[in-house]
Amino acid sequence: MEKRTNKNKKRLLILVALVGVMGIGGVVAATSISINSGSPLSLGAGYATATTCDTDVAISATQAYDTTTNLYNITGFEVTGVDLSSTLNNTGLGCGATTRKVMQLAVVTSAGVYNASWTLGSIAASTSNGYIYSFGATNSGRNIGSYYYSSIALTSFSISNLTTVALSIA
Repeated sequence: MEKRTNKNKKRLLILVALVGVMGIGGVVAATSISINSGSPLSLGAGYATATTCDTDVAISATQAYDTTTNLYNITGFEVTGVDLSSTLNNTGLGCGATTRKVMQLAVVTSAGVYNASWTLGSIAASTSNGYIYSFGATNSGRNIGSYYYSSIALTSFSISNLTTVALSIA
């Protein structure tokens, strides 16, 4: 009788541990999206290495609750930390050049693809990482302070429809 009680306690402990591990894994999976062939991008932190000329580019998604559909929507994306200093010969880092490069952001959803692009200038290294490239509802196509807005507006969409985000600088 005592062996049976111990066996039931062990089974219960294993079941609780299994459910706990599955719950934690589900929460982590629900807040991540893929970028560049599976390099994770957390919607909370938004960090990913995405280009060959800069290893510290960050992409973050802005979100808002839509009371009409009762869903959380992605309302925009911001790209930060782009190094616009001249390309270094020894490392290849630095996205700035005398021939201007173009940065393109592609957002793939189950409903279609959204694209935004910006022409990058070449500026002093000391101020190069302070710019924010915004792809959202504002689509002025110009810079206002440290913000550079895409010329195309992003229509908000449900977070569950997001498939992939890709960034290219060439």
